Amino acid sequence: MEKRKKFKTSRNNMLSKLMLVVSELSEAAECVRDNNFEEDFAEELADAVIRIFDICGTLNIDLEHAITIKMIKNELRPIKHGRVSDS
Repeated sequence: MEKRKKFKTSRNNMLSKLMLVVSELSEAAECVRDNNFEEDFAEELADAVIRIFDICGTLNIDLEHAITIKMIKNELRPIKHGRVSDS
């Protein structure tokens, strides 16, 4: 799709590509604010994930492996990162 839609992801435009992920998540937040879960919320999340996959593909990041490693780290981390909360 990248070639067909004429957009290119590279290290040179990575900050812009990351901000596009943020923008898709902002659109998902708007859906939450508007209580619009049925129509557009999933689509905005899908857009964010597609953009993340594009970035990972460009940088040859094995996202499945990165997620597995991160989940192990999260499992070993203390609850709330060891912080005490007021609630």
